[in-house]
Amino acid sequence: MSTSRNHIGTARAMLVRSLRGLLPATVLFFGVLGSSALAPEARASAVVPAASDAWTLGFKPGALRLYTDPIDGAKYWYFTYQVTNTTGEDRMFAPRAELFTDKGEIVRSGRRVPTEVTRRLRGLLQNPLLEDENQIIGELRQGKEHARDGLLIWAATDLESNDLTIFVTGLSNATDRVNHPVTGDEVVLRKTLRLDYRISGNPGERGSDAVDSVPPESTDRAIQMHARIPNALWIWR
Repeated sequence: MSTSRNHIGTARAMLVRSLRGLLPATVLFFGVLGSSALAPEARASAVVPAASDAWTLGFKPGALRLYTDPIDGAKYWYFTYQVTNTTGEDRMFAPRAELFTDKGEIVRSGRRVPTEVTRRLRGLLQNPLLEDENQIIGELRQGKEHARDGLLIWAATDLESNDLTIFVTGLSNATDRVNHPVTGDEVVLRKTLRLDYRISGNPGERGSDAVDSVPPESTDRAIQMHARIPNALWIWR
């Protein structure tokens, strides 16, 4: 096992210890990272396919890049994506994305991202159809001709991590139910897309070069259906 993966394992263990006993939804996050937080019977339940009427939208991510704001020098991670509805019916699309660093930080997209930064970044990307995560919320019509282009941005408060993971929800209505490992209460997990990245060198000095994508590690907690994206995997979270 590489030194990088050892560092990730250490960070995950520290995160589990520091957050143990908090809200159930937070504790369930450990299952995504491959820890032993879920009991064996819960792990078995977590890989059972959802109901047959579940749907999943098509998702094509762009490269993950670092943006430095020219006004104040603040840095932000961002990527663009395209979402397509071929499910047979119009769907409501309300994406949510979180970025997890190997230092244990969890960052919600759009949080601590000024409106002016979003506006300047959209201008830089020069795509008149590009919508930020608030603008894109709404009905997603059927067919490739109605595909929509989105933008996700995270405040880059941790520039020492070399491994990043992004979790995207809102792409499917599929759910599963498991028992919380601490309280025993039934908790609903949602089908979530996980994307993994690895940064070579100093993250803060890389400029806007695309971050390398990393094939996901195999885990018994992952839904046994890989996305058609090299660095992505569907999981229950």
